[in-house]
Amino acid sequence: MVDRTAPQKQQITAGKFQNVDLRVAKVLSAPPSEGTRHRGRVMRIDLGHLGERTSIGQFALIPEEDLVGRHVVACINLGSREMGPYVSDALVLGAPHPASPPDEAQATPVFLGPEATPGDPIF
Repeated sequence: MVDRTAPQKQQITAGKFQNVDLRVAKVLSAPPSEGTRHRGRVMRIDLGHLGERTSIGQFALIPEEDLVGRHVVACINLGSREMGPYVSDALVLGAPHPASPPDEAQATPVFLGPEATPGDPIF
């Protein structure tokens, strides 16, 4: 499902990129999602002074204990998206997981070091 050989996307301006709100988030919980089209996790993330959000993502190949307490990169200004019975209001960034089945887009989150502070901007 993920084309690892896709060409580079069209160039954008630095101004357009600055509109994307990427933040440090701490994973609070990550149980498996139920009732979604693909296996995934319902991640509750802490964004510090910005509060908590929910992110539904295809991180099912990562054990929950390897996610909880870790710092990840989340995009928080894409609006809400219904995913099965859930509403995702943040997008945790990831890269293709090497063991992902061909019909899924399982991912590995972009992890940050423990010194990162939830809510801080990514630049």
